[in-house]
Amino acid sequence: MRNLLYGAIFLGVLVACQREPGYKITGSVPGTPDGMKVYLYNWNTPVDSGVVKGGKFVLTGKVDVPVRYQLWVDLSPDKNMEYEKDMRGSDIFVDNTDIRYETPSIDSLASRMSFHRKEVKGEVLITGSPVHDLYLKYKEEIRPYSNRSSEAWNEYLKVYHIPALDGVFNTREGLALAREMQEAQKEMKKIQWDFITGNPTSPVSIDIAQNMMYSSKLSKAEMDKLLQAIDLYLHNAPAYKELQKSMEGFYPVAIGEKFKDIEVVNEEGKTVHLADYVKPGQYNMVEFWASWCGPCRGEIPHLRHVYEAYGKGENAFNMISVSIDDKESDWKKALKEENMKWIQLCDLKGWKGEVINKYKIQGVPFCLILDKEGRIIDHGVRGSELDLVLIDLLGDRYEE
Repeated sequence: MRNLLYGAIFLGVLVACQREPGYKITGSVPGTPDGMKVYLYNWNTPVDSGVVKGGKFVLTGKVDVPVRYQLWVDLSPDKNMEYEKDMRGSDIFVDNTDIRYETPSIDSLASRMSFHRKEVKGEVLITGSPVHDLYLKYKEEIRPYSNRSSEAWNEYLKVYHIPALDGVFNTREGLALAREMQEAQKEMKKIQWDFITGNPTSPVSIDIAQNMMYSSKLSKAEMDKLLQAIDLYLHNAPAYKELQKSMEGFYPVAIGEKFKDIEVVNEEGKTVHLADYVKPGQYNMVEFWASWCGPCRGEIPHLRHVYEAYGKGENAFNMISVSIDDKESDWKKALKEENMKWIQLCDLKGWKGEVINKYKIQGVPFCLILDKEGRIIDHGVRGSELDLVLIDLLGDRYEE
């Protein structure tokens, strides 16, 4: 009887000592001062935190389904504004396992904000999470094409974009680099589709689908196909619901959709409609921009170049710029400075206007390319990528 009693007590203690299912992230970040805080973020929302001591930290918690978080070490506790903070870290897929997070030095971690960012690879070793292992396998497969695209983009900035700001257009070099980027992105899209269809129950597939929403140009049918490819098991996950929400935001600019009419003002200050200026039977471009937007202004020299080659004469490319300035004086001042000879319109309600409400765009510059029936055939193209679209549609009109 006594042995049975001791056995029962031992079993009870053993059960009590067993840890509840959850994650435990044990981290090593040498060079980090004691007292610095470590955060797990779900994008902009902190979900867990800990403190560094002796270059080590521990985070514990529980997730309903494996989820992609961002782990950041805050090296600027005296800064209150998020954009001022020096946060170092990386993405991490968290599931309810024991996970190790190790880096050679805090300076080896990539920075959250661009003006703190150093030229580092973001060296970190994450082990113990099967979901993160799968994510790393995907990253390894896509890396050659991602690197190829990034290298071509950096070369493009030097060879085409920067000279174009001063009116020097190295068209052939720009086109070659744009084609290289497109080919790399085409391969990346194939890898992404294959991964999602091959791993429908993995949360990594949701993350990749979200990335495809922003980096690929999809029709509504393709967006729906993405959603349907994710297994029912994940449909209640917050990340899946966020994916659904993102897709709804992209529907207005989906490939194949008809452009949406909006109420704007013309240069004379008269209230008009975008539909009054979109020309049936011609290819059209609607370019959304603002006077205060540096990248928008930086793209205008190239748009003037496009207008001279494609915007005049028979079978012209109809160009329409729609500003989202909320001050008419700022818009008019920019028009005088930029000397844009094509159609100029403005939604003076700015971020609260119909451009944002109907098209759900996240920022400017952003353009729509419309076919002869007013349907979207491309969007978000700039520089030499726009040139490639025009050459496909209307032939090469650039002089050698």
